[in-house]
Amino acid sequence: MWDVFLLLLPVFVLIFLGMLAERFQLVPPFGATTLNQFLVNLGLPSLIFLSIAECRPEDLDHEAFLAGFALSLFLTFGLLIAVFHRIRTGTGYREEVMLSMLASFPNVVLVGLPVLMALYPGRPVVVLASTLTNILEIPMVLITLFILVNTGARGRHPIRTIALALVTNPVVLATLGGAAFYVSGTAVPAVIESPCRALGNSVMPCALVSLGIVISARLRHHENSVFHPRRQLVILLGKQILQPVIAMIALTALHTEPLWRSMGVLLAAMPVGTLAYAMSDSYKVAEDDASAAVIMSTLLSLVLIPILAMFLK
Repeated sequence: MWDVFLLLLPVFVLIFLGMLAERFQLVPPFGATTLNQFLVNLGLPSLIFLSIAECRPEDLDHEAFLAGFALSLFLTFGLLIAVFHRIRTGTGYREEVMLSMLASFPNVVLVGLPVLMALYPGRPVVVLASTLTNILEIPMVLITLFILVNTGARGRHPIRTIALALVTNPVVLATLGGAAFYVSGTAVPAVIESPCRALGNSVMPCALVSLGIVISARLRHHENSVFHPRRQLVILLGKQILQPVIAMIALTALHTEPLWRSMGVLLAAMPVGTLAYAMSDSYKVAEDDASAAVIMSTLLSLVLIPILAMFLK
């Protein structure tokens, strides 16, 4: 349990550094928004592009694991859209989708990978499991992006507006570009691979520092923040109770190997991914709830993940 706690410490350190930067005015006003624009338009597309382009056919030879984890992602996502619509918290469709993404988008890279490496030392499959689940999250990003663009479409030809916005979106272009390299079997040239890797590696640290900046600003100006306890309760129950339960049921029913089943359940129980917060802030949809959900779910994971790990072992 102590090892897992130590592994989560860097997450809080980066958030705390962001809070210090905002508190002592080491970043300009709207610094978090600038960082999130960088993440959504440069960092995330680079990460997605390399994840898909460098995937090998044999990496996908884990059908039961992929199907089970995909079910945990998209069943949670779909069910909670209906829940948020049902409880009528004053949200519109964009907010319902964004809140549902927050409750079903686990942090499989920054938190998930080091936790698995600590629990299963010397096993290279943990990197593969984290990479595969990261790829499975891409369709959720695209679906959420489509909804956000769709509901913001204006003009006499909304379908044309949506299509143009999507085909020019960096995330969509990165997905298509990575798929082209994967299908053709062509290696990514070093002149492209190196800068994309550098940008991709910056995604999670930048997202956490940005989150710290936003938290500090909202703590100092809390009268302008809108906090919804009911939404937070649904997000936390969905993310760290419902999703891992669905993953356990699905992976067991599909007869997944014990090691892969344990990794899948643990990854499903990870806290809210900081990328979901970055998207929320970038599109100005439920950003107060997003920042609170990342922090609260990460704090909760300090207790839940060690207990779950001991149960699965």
